This record gives sequence, C-alpha cells and structure tokens, in this order.
Amino acid sequence: MSKDLTMTRRNLLRAGGALAGTAAMAGVLAGCSNGSSSASASASGSASAEASSSAAASGSASSSAASANKVILGYWGGTCEMPIYVGYENGFFEEAGLDVEIMKITEDVAPLMANGDLDCFELTPDKFKPMEQGLECVIIDSLHYGCQQGIASGESGITSFRDLEGKKVAATIGSISQIVLAAQMKEAGLDPDKVEWMTYKNAQMQQALESGEIDAMAAYDPWPDIIQENVPGSVRYYSWTYDDNLKNTLCCFVGMSSKRLKENPELGKMLSEGFKKSADWIRANPEEACDLAINAGYVPVNTDTGFTRDMMIKEVTDYRFVSGDKQVIDDSFKQIWQWIAAAGAMEDAPADLDKYIMEDLYPKMVNLQFA
Repeated sequence: MSKDLTMTRRNLLRAGGALAGTAAMAGVLAGCSNGSSSASASASGSASAEASSSAAASGSASSSAASANKVILGYWGGTCEMPIYVGYENGFFEEAGLDVEIMKITEDVAPLMANGDLDCFELTPDKFKPMEQGLECVIIDSLHYGCQQGIASGESGITSFRDLEGKKVAATIGSISQIVLAAQMKEAGLDPDKVEWMTYKNAQMQQALESGEIDAMAAYDPWPDIIQENVPGSVRYYSWTYDDNLKNTLCCFVGMSSKRLKENPELGKMLSEGFKKSADWIRANPEEACDLAINAGYVPVNTDTGFTRDMMIKEVTDYRFVSGDKQVIDDSFKQIWQWIAAAGAMEDAPADLDKYIMEDLYPKMVNLQFA
C-alpha cells in the first residue's frame, strides 16, 4: 500500500478522534499498512519488458514480505498506551520492519487474538490470571511504571490502605487494584473482608464519591486524576506512581498473541525494537508525545470526562517508560504474583511460591523478545 494512502488513513484517525471527543476516553478504528511503491520501466522493447518483469517480481517479493510482517496493534485509548501511539505515528514500528495496522479495542482480547484480529496490545496485570488459566498471549517487553491510583473523599478519613476496614471502596473484586489493596492489608494484619468492595463504571465513580455512596475508589488513570482534580478535599491514598512500596513495580507490559509469535518469531523482536525507540522518545519529549496523541485523536481531552492536556502531560512525565530491561520485568512479574497470592486470589498456592512463579508461570507467560 502506498505511503499516500497510509497518511490518508492517519488523517482519518485524527479527524475521527476529534469527532469522538465527547465519548469517555474514546478513539476511532484505524488501520495502516505500508508496502512497496510501484516501479516503472523507462526503456522500450525487450528492455522494457525485462524491467517490467523485474519490477513485478520485486513488487511481489516486497508485498509478500510486508504481509509476513503485518501486525495488528490494538489500543484502548489511555495515556499509558503512549508508546503505541508514538511508535505508530513516528514510524518506529515501520523502521523496525513491521507492516502495522492499528485498531481500537472495544471487546475482550481473547476472541480477537483467537480469530487473528489482534496481535499485540498493552497488557496489564489484570490479564495474569487469565494467562495462567490458558489465555494464549505472552509478555514480550515492558511499557512503564505507574497508572493505577486510589482517591478517597476528605470526609472518609482514609489516607492509606490501613484505613479501609469498614469503608465502601469502588474497586471490583479481582481487579488488580483491589488485589493489591487487599494484599497490603493482609500483610499489615488487617482484614480486607471488612471492606465493602463495590463495582462502578469509571465514569460514575466521581458522582458516587461526591454523594457519599462510596468512601474511596481505585482504578487506572486517568480517572483518579480526574476525580482528585474535581472533588475538593479528596485524598490520594494509593498510587503505583508515587508510593514507595509500589512505584518500582511495572503496571503495564507489551502483550502478544502466542499464536502470531509462533507463526513469525521475528515479529516479537521488531515490536520490541519499536517500543524501545518509543520509550526513549517519550522520555525525551513528554509534551510532544501528549500533543501527538491528542492531535491524532487517540486520547481526547477537554471533553465531558474532565480530562485535560495538563493532566496528560503530568501523567506522561511521572510515569517511567522503560523497555528492554529483563531484570525489571522479572522483578515486577514476581512481585505481582506475590500480591495475587497474598490477597488470596491464587487457588491452591504452593508452599514454594517463588519457585512456582518463576519456574512454572514465568516460562508459560513470558517470552522476552529483546536482545
């Protein structure tokens, strides 16, 4: 496919994103795929025929290579997926040899991967249990630290997880935020069963907090930042971005379909190369990265959600984007599973938990693709 068509589709993404700006953290479906440009022969007669034949063969080979290296890269539309937006818009994935189609994820990833409609996406710890139980994807790299936080009303008296007993907290049982809070409570000798864990849609949490229906909430950004900005006296009591005992554990990884990786093992290495370039660029250009995401329509701002450009810049600046560090991934993988076990969310946890995590779960769930 020609570069002109690729740019047209990117422009359509920008236009669509602007039109969808009033939806909660919405984006639009878009695709991009680059192939070789057509060649023309300038000579006549047999020379022309030979040139045309050569051009056709070259074009066919290039098209075949592009098809083999095609990757469907999905996103939900959050700030923490910045490496996806930057890698695509700045051509880092293309430079790595990939033919990328980008799409907005609007349903569960399992059937998308099974049907070949999704190859790679941002993977959060919420997917660890499904992966343990057979979800066919693997961690191939990391994205960043941060992006999960909890906000409490000023009237609740909550300043940390130690104050949650007897309170109403909007954090769905089994979500990673609920698991980590429960694990922290148990480790401190507190009882998470004395918390009334409640389920609310993200966009409803602010109203619930303001009305007193809940005392606190915990979720992925940007919702905690939006609530703290708009609810006077609210308190941040839990944060993977700022808390000393949480901020050095990765919250987001690069997930890839196991099936697609087996079909073409080189794709994982190319993706990791693109994500590494994206992480480096974001760290050096946080404001430019935010403007790129806004202008391309990936993450709408100044809509009825209350999310603003300034909030986005602060998030991107405070997150630590990292790629290509095995030790960081290994340590985070182990810590997250230890929290899952401590919260009582690991059925039949073995006596030697660390061995089970690193010798049974790790080979099943992690297949790092960087050198």
